[in-house]
Amino acid sequence: MPSVPTSGSVPPPPPVWDARPPETAVHYAGFWIRVVAALVDGIALWIVWSLIVLVLPAETTAPVPENADLEAWIEYANSLISPRQVIVYAAVVWAYFAFQESSSAQATLGKRMMGIRVSTESGARLSLLTASLRAWPIWLPSVAALAGSSISSLVGLIAFVSCIAVAFSARKQGLHDKMAGAVLTRRQA
Repeated sequence: MPSVPTSGSVPPPPPVWDARPPETAVHYAGFWIRVVAALVDGIALWIVWSLIVLVLPAETTAPVPENADLEAWIEYANSLISPRQVIVYAAVVWAYFAFQESSSAQATLGKRMMGIRVSTESGARLSLLTASLRAWPIWLPSVAALAGSSISSLVGLIAFVSCIAVAFSARKQGLHDKMAGAVLTRRQA
C-alpha cells in the first residue's frame, strides 16, 4: 500500500515546461489589401473634397485650352484649384490619416473595413507625431504642389516609391512605415 504523505511532506506539482501561451503568427497587411483600403479612404476623401470645393470655390479665369499642348492643359488644371483649397485639402488629408491611425481604432475607415491595424513594431498605438510622419506620402505631395509642378512631381514620385516598397518588403513595410517604425497587421478570417 502506498504511503500517504503527511501534511508537512506534500510533493510539489510537476514542472511546467512551456508556460507561455502559444505564439500566433503575425499577418502583415500586404500591398493589394492596402490598395483596397486606400480606395475606400479615397472615396471618403473625395466626398470631403467635394464639400471643400463647394465652400471654397476657385476663381478660374483661365480659358480652356484649344490645342493639345500638354503644358497648357496642366496650367489650366492648376488654375482650377486655388492655393487655399490645396492647403485645406492637405490639412484634411493629414488629419484624416494621422488622427484615425493614432486613435484607439488604429486605422482609417478603409483599413477598418479590411481588418488592418496600424501599430508600432512592438504593437503599441502610434503617437500623433508618428502617425503624421507615416502619412507623409499622402498629404505632402498636395503641399508640394504649391511650390510648383516640378517639385510636386518629384515629391509625388518619392511618395509613390515609398508606397510601392510595401510589395517588396518581408514585413510589408513601405519606406514611410519604416521611417515611422510602424507595421500594418491584419486579422485572419
